[in-house]
Amino acid sequence: MKIISRKEFPEESKPNENQKPTEPETLTPWQLANMEYMKQKALEKKEGQPEDSLSESKEDESATDDFPTESEAEKTAAVKEDKETTVAKEETPVELESETPEVETTELPSGPRNGSFLDRLPNIRHERNRLLVRRSSILIGLFAIPALFLLYYISPLADLGAVTIKGNEHVATETIKQELDFKIGGNLWSQYFDRKTNVKHLKKQELQIEDVTVGIDGFNHFAVTIKEYAEVAYLESNGKYSPVISSGKVIPIEVEKSNGNLPILESFTSSKRILNVLDQYKKLSEEVKQGISQIKYAPTSENKELLEILMNDGNKVLVSIDDVGKKMNYYPQVVEQMNEKGIKGVVDMEAGIYSYPYEDNSSEADTTQSSTNQSETTEAQ
Repeated sequence: MKIISRKEFPEESKPNENQKPTEPETLTPWQLANMEYMKQKALEKKEGQPEDSLSESKEDESATDDFPTESEAEKTAAVKEDKETTVAKEETPVELESETPEVETTELPSGPRNGSFLDRLPNIRHERNRLLVRRSSILIGLFAIPALFLLYYISPLADLGAVTIKGNEHVATETIKQELDFKIGGNLWSQYFDRKTNVKHLKKQELQIEDVTVGIDGFNHFAVTIKEYAEVAYLESNGKYSPVISSGKVIPIEVEKSNGNLPILESFTSSKRILNVLDQYKKLSEEVKQGISQIKYAPTSENKELLEILMNDGNKVLVSIDDVGKKMNYYPQVVEQMNEKGIKGVVDMEAGIYSYPYEDNSSEADTTQSSTNQSETTEAQ
């Protein structure tokens, strides 16, 4: 068997100079490191061969000349391949560096994306302190508010210190305090929440009081505001007068003298009828009001709403309750005609409007005259 050496085929053993080494694909850093490692291992292996073996191989090669053994040929081929691989490895990074375009690289900040922990530390401390203050304020408030209420409840400020009354004109202040029955020194709030019961009792006992308002003045004082019904007339009975308020009720008290600006009612028993008369009285002119001395309820079998109005000038007017506001305003004209004739008498407005003199000094004329004198005496006083 003839062993053929590579020297017999120099064209195959020598690399083609015109042929460029194949460019490796783009390698990763790990692959480059691995290739460098393999290169170093190959160099170490080459340097580690004993000189004897090299000399023997040279002698055998020279002895055999152009007929080397198969094992030597394989070793020579392996060494050449290692050299070619090493050269390719050395040239590859340079070619890659030259061929690949330069890319601008920006250095990424090391650490967290939202800044350094040391930079964020003051903000974290500030946020933590803010939350701590907020929670502490809530806890302090939850405990402080009940404590303040408890201290106030057991202190003298929670007791009623005084009661002041204002707005009353006809009802005495002491009477109002007695009827309200507020306890000085008692608990302020319990009495304040029960004030409606006290006010109801006061209005029941004092008919002239229309409304009562109880408020807190200062720390522990009650301020009571009184609103009274206005006095619109007086009811005459046995020469004494009882005030009639705007609600139509008669106050069950007696006074010796009446207010001359208010009308005097007589023989009235119904509050509804009194209110009707007062409503009609408001429609009269001031001149006619000043001329009225007394209003007497004098019903007949034909007219249950008939009134006898005694005037200050000595005349008497007969008129129904519902017609007072309409017909009484004509009284000045009728009186003017009567004065021209020089007569005193009756002005009948029940059906129409006409007048006639008293019948020869009858009792009616005497009654009218006495009423007129009484009214004039009252005004003089």
